[in-house]
Amino acid sequence: MRRITRSAALLFVVGSTACDLEEITVIDFVDVVVAEVYVTVGDTPADNRALAFLHGTAAGGAPDSETFDDARVRITRGTDTLNLTLGLVTECVDSLPKGASGSCFLDGGLASALAPGDALDLSIRLGDGRTLLGAARIPGNFQLEVIGPSCRLPPDTLMALRWTRSQGAWAYVNETEIHGLPAALASEGIEVEDDTLYLLGLSISATDTTVIFPSEFGVFDRFGLDQDIAVRLQKGLPNGTDAGVSVTAVDRNYVNWVRGGNFNPSGQVRVASLRGDGTGMFGAAVTRQFTVVATSAPGGPPDCPLP
Repeated sequence: MRRITRSAALLFVVGSTACDLEEITVIDFVDVVVAEVYVTVGDTPADNRALAFLHGTAAGGAPDSETFDDARVRITRGTDTLNLTLGLVTECVDSLPKGASGSCFLDGGLASALAPGDALDLSIRLGDGRTLLGAARIPGNFQLEVIGPSCRLPPDTLMALRWTRSQGAWAYVNETEIHGLPAALASEGIEVEDDTLYLLGLSISATDTTVIFPSEFGVFDRFGLDQDIAVRLQKGLPNGTDAGVSVTAVDRNYVNWVRGGNFNPSGQVRVASLRGDGTGMFGAAVTRQFTVVATSAPGGPPDCPLP
């Protein structure tokens, strides 16, 4: 590992009658391996995922290009073992800072056996013998109320999205990707650059199991979202659009670690859930998703629940 050391410095302050000696100690910056491991249980076993991203810290503010391709990443559930195998970095992260790198490990489809409520243990052994250990419990099963794979929502109408409580969940992450806004809003004089609009929301309490769609989505996108679009979505989706919607129950490890922009569900400081020769997080989640079709035409999928 790279080590950057700054020696202690002495600052001499010269006064009019005497010299005072003040000692300033500058701390050492040391690269530390960081492991971010996620287990997600989806609507079906085929939707289950497990991945691990191993990278170094930016010691002294410099991007870390170190990789950990020779690491062994293992998730166990009782006597069952899930060995993650090396994959492409782009399968773990969308982008990296310039000059930074890391290693991505995937389940290869073997996570299909995992289920809500499972207690899991994690072990990561690096090529040089260092180890990281962690434990997590997948949140309990939950269901979206009165919604199947898709539902029909009249244009300019709000939907009440409710779900049953997931045992062990610390929060619920609500996400949507809305499609077709440029064509749908052109007649209203609202310009939309991209065909897909992503919005993020959060129900911070484990008992907060209701959200209004789409008006209460995008809590963490307010400063970057065009004001005209934000105001327009407060009354519902325009005719001819559709949206993929998901609600994800996340565990304590996830909530205490995930940070980004204004998305700080339990404070500004990350709390690690891994121990050993490094730091990081072993988080678990259960996600439920469906599609909303905004149309005034009769027929098609069943109606979405209204407030």
